[in-house]
Amino acid sequence: MIVEKHKLNTQDNLTDTIEKSPTALVDKDNTTLEEVENNPLEDVYMAVRRVLESLHTNPDDESSPKLFRTVKIDNGQFERIVRTRGNTEYGIPFPAAFIRFVNVRYLVAQQRIGEGRATMRIRFVLNDLNNGDDVVETHGFRVFQQINDAIQDAKDYEAALNERCNLTYFDMPESLDHGVQPYWIDYEIWFRTSSSFQYRKWVDRYLVMPPFTNHSDAPEHDTDAHGDHDKPKIEEVAKFDPSVNTLPEDNV
Repeated sequence: MIVEKHKLNTQDNLTDTIEKSPTALVDKDNTTLEEVENNPLEDVYMAVRRVLESLHTNPDDESSPKLFRTVKIDNGQFERIVRTRGNTEYGIPFPAAFIRFVNVRYLVAQQRIGEGRATMRIRFVLNDLNNGDDVVETHGFRVFQQINDAIQDAKDYEAALNERCNLTYFDMPESLDHGVQPYWIDYEIWFRTSSSFQYRKWVDRYLVMPPFTNHSDAPEHDTDAHGDHDKPKIEEVAKFDPSVNTLPEDNV
């Protein structure tokens, strides 16, 4: 039983307002491309959160209850529940899953500017009071497999997980406190910041290089009516001087 600590005078109907609805860029003529600002860790978190919130207690029955009643960023909620001096956390419905990022680092190689690596840790907490039962005691293993399968499947439609999201570690609880059982899952993730996005600070330009290309080759792009450039002439940029010998004398 989780005893809820005293609440402040806050609204009871607060809801999460963060929503992600990424729209694919359309590569068409006369399309204005805007600079895209994204936070890669937030994108990964929201993608994994959507995956965890879509899981059901019965994987084969979408009408069954949701597997997790709480999915949040891990900011120490579990530690505040099981602390020896008593619970100091607001009431949390269980089962719950908490997500955090550890060992976040960025690459310094010039060709990899804007790329980073991190460990994403998912701590899911079950509340099986009869965890000594022969079937229930392995419930955590089944949930672990269900989570991992769902994350791997989500790579087909969650762009934030496409770079790399590989399973590296799983751990089971060594102690059962307050009737809840925490499990750990670690994933190695790769991510890119918006500074490396291909359309960041994008400026659309049409280039001609007379005398090889001119505005008459693509008049639809000559929006300022420049017309063809008369200079330079082909004779000025393409020459052959037979007096110049670039080969070694031994090879002549």
